[in-house]
Amino acid sequence: MFFDNLKTIATQVLILYLIAGIGFVTDKVGLFKKADAKRLIDLLFNVILPIAVIHTFMTMEYSKEHIKGILIAFVCAFATHLFGAGVALITFRKRSLKEQGIYHYAIILSNAAFLALPLAKSVIGNEGIFYCSVYVAVFNMVAFTLGIYEISGHEAKIDLKKLVLNPGSISVLIGLPLYFLQLDIPHFISYPMEIVGNCNSPLAMIVFGTFLANSSFKNMFAKKEIYFVSFLRLVLIPLCMLGIFYVCGVRGSLLVAMIISASAPTATNTAMYAAKYENDTALGSEIAAQSSVLSIITMPVVVALASVLQ
Repeated sequence: MFFDNLKTIATQVLILYLIAGIGFVTDKVGLFKKADAKRLIDLLFNVILPIAVIHTFMTMEYSKEHIKGILIAFVCAFATHLFGAGVALITFRKRSLKEQGIYHYAIILSNAAFLALPLAKSVIGNEGIFYCSVYVAVFNMVAFTLGIYEISGHEAKIDLKKLVLNPGSISVLIGLPLYFLQLDIPHFISYPMEIVGNCNSPLAMIVFGTFLANSSFKNMFAKKEIYFVSFLRLVLIPLCMLGIFYVCGVRGSLLVAMIISASAPTATNTAMYAAKYENDTALGSEIAAQSSVLSIITMPVVVALASVLQ
């Protein structure tokens, strides 16, 4: 059963990375460059992803199991980020605050929106987006507060308003009432939302491919510190959370969705925020790129294990 799940999930991961290959190739030939992708990211995070999340919530069938699942997903997502922050806190303590901040950001924050959501949709379906969107909301809360504080070298102040005023949280806050009310949304509204939401996965992976195209493969595989960060991000944290979730009784699609999110590679925006807060952009890119490449091997194994335990 484990190997059947491994084969299925590895196939889905491979498909996503093949789509990322489009971004890789188009960047190399100059058709769609990283600068273009950066502009598209704003559209993805602020419009397309929220629409996908809201549409999933408003079309998901109401059940007591899903209500309980949402609450558990919030707890699991916060627990994963808290555990990651605890792990990060004891690492790279002798480095400068700036360098330390990049490593910590990379350890704590996964590429949940760009890779986990598309993979969850492929493996679990709409229920995967339903639960992973909660994880993405928590990701945004952490990224816009603790994440920015870390990657700025403790120079940027934590803005508590960002806990709610971010695209991930707002989309969930809009989606939840629609889910509970179970309104009969007209087709001329629901169908365009579905079409736009379906753009999230391929566009996110194409953008992701452009970032890989601009990474130094020589540097990313030369630094032992990056291997250590990838080990923590891809192996230690997801396996520890899998054990914790299983002992706490988390099962089914919820368990798989949370582990998909927890096992995703380092967030692509590590490099973007490093640039914004005058940190080492190259290091951020190298960490995100290496963990992304290695996740082709680690994610199928970890997620297949979660699928067996569910």
